[in-house]
Amino acid sequence: MVLVRPNPPVIMNSSMAIIQGSEGTSLTLTCISTGGYPQQTVEWYRGSVADVNRLAGSTTFVSGELFTVTNTYTFAPKNTDDGVTFICQSSFSEEPTLKDRTNAILALACEYALQSLIMLCLFI
Repeated sequence: MVLVRPNPPVIMNSSMAIIQGSEGTSLTLTCISTGGYPQQTVEWYRGSVADVNRLAGSTTFVSGELFTVTNTYTFAPKNTDDGVTFICQSSFSEEPTLKDRTNAILALACEYALQSLIMLCLFI
């Protein structure tokens, strides 16, 4: 079987490797990997590429001569997610895996910092 390496994955809702979000507001991360054969796997990770950091996303694919695979992950960010790197990885399930990764950092709106400042001011 001939393997066709997919293009590097692309994070759709990032700008210059930054994902904008607000604490407590639903956020969907979308990653697309195009041009692979056979069908590649696309997965999201939080922080690092380790099995314990794999996120349960939803995968769809379009087949033709080459595959296009999309993985979406939806969550409501918490203040502890601010500055965390989210990683999208495409690979084949069998050797050679031909792994490619794209990273983006989540930048949350500073609503939680403002709330803490208001609370601090009330106690002074």
